Amino acid sequence: MALTHQDIQALQNVTKDLCSDETVLKGDNIPVETLNSNGKVVESNEYEVIDKINGTTQAIAVAPVVDGKTDYSQTAIVVAGTQPGFTESTKNAIEARDGMTPQVDDISDFYDSTAAKLEKEHGGGTISNMSGFSQSGPAVAKVAAEHQVPKITNFMDWAASSALYSKTNPKGITAEEKAWLDLHATIYMDSTRDVTYLDGKNHGDIPYGKKYIVEGTGDPISDHDTAFPRIKGNGLDIDWYVKHGQFASGMTKEQVIKVARKKAKEAAKNWDIKDPSTWFNSTDYRFYLLRYVMTYGDFAVGPSQTELLSSYKKTVKELRSQLKTATGSKRISLREELLRAVAEKARLQAELKVQEIKDEIAQAKEALQADIRATRQAMYQIAEELTDSEVAELLSPYTMENLWDSQAEAQNLAEADAYQNRMMAFADKLDAAADNLIATDQEGAALFSTNNK
Repeated sequence: MALTHQDIQALQNVTKDLCSDETVLKGDNIPVETLNSNGKVVESNEYEVIDKINGTTQAIAVAPVVDGKTDYSQTAIVVAGTQPGFTESTKNAIEARDGMTPQVDDISDFYDSTAAKLEKEHGGGTISNMSGFSQSGPAVAKVAAEHQVPKITNFMDWAASSALYSKTNPKGITAEEKAWLDLHATIYMDSTRDVTYLDGKNHGDIPYGKKYIVEGTGDPISDHDTAFPRIKGNGLDIDWYVKHGQFASGMTKEQVIKVARKKAKEAAKNWDIKDPSTWFNSTDYRFYLLRYVMTYGDFAVGPSQTELLSSYKKTVKELRSQLKTATGSKRISLREELLRAVAEKARLQAELKVQEIKDEIAQAKEALQADIRATRQAMYQIAEELTDSEVAELLSPYTMENLWDSQAEAQNLAEADAYQNRMMAFADKLDAAADNLIATDQEGAALFSTNNK
């Protein structure tokens, strides 16, 4: 079982609790729920606890249990962020503004301890994943690069720029280690950098790895959180961000335009002369396009519609298979995903089919125009004994007006558009049905909660 960013996020979300819980012991198997972007449980994976520490640094090492057998080749080390309050951990975070956090030594020792336990107690294994959050992010990056861990998944790294090697920071990330991180590390961060902006002179910049930036809310409590980014597999759930009118790294130009139009429409709707905070919100979607590029980077090159359709067909097949054995809230979640996947599949099928019809009509029209041009040229070349007016009379039937049925073309195009509109309406109904599923599930949960008080 290859661990995904989504799995690592799920582990990060519970690391502090697992470290603090004295009943969680080395060798225990623990369930960890992986949620989708709507907060619904996708699956509950089981992990064996290889090691853990609960001091100034809080960290846990786990390996996934697959079909009752632990896969030690996928051992992950997950390190929590700064402990709140006036603690040694907080003091270390302040010191990290001028260099590498002192907790790098704890994390290095924990790596060595985990590797030794894998070798001694389990006959070997591989630390394939490491993850840090906030203050622990740069330290995890340093240790992971030292040992060339193949997959590093960090969240909102604190004082990342200050963690680079210098004469005054000999424990910092070297140029060679940075090169490894650029190829193997992914960092999820909020656009507003509500907390990391205060991490030193570089204001939350992260100089290593691939960055996934998600639109921040301006709330440091909710944004500076491992659960804040909406992750699917090994990347952001772009569909979720588009649906909710929010920006995120990795959007195509078409997706950015769609979100930008939503933002412009929302700005126009909320403008209020009595509320100064709304006076300068742009109602021109092009303003948001420029802001996107400045904050999130270049537009992504999206897959072709054919590739997308193939992907949705595969998704629909997998979801139908999972539904056969799913129960409870997981079944509701899968039904919602299935409805949305079928809706997108219907939209893509309609778009591709209509485009295919239009392309065939355009090609036939172009071929006929080429034949008419060739016929006219040939006639002028062989009719040397005829006057131009006589040749023109002979060629008068050979025109697009006479040979191309414009009414049939218009009718075929109209039928194609009507078909696409019907499919789009059908897809909208599926999305509405998915929304109703969520609402019904939430109402049922609320009713159950009320009845049990």
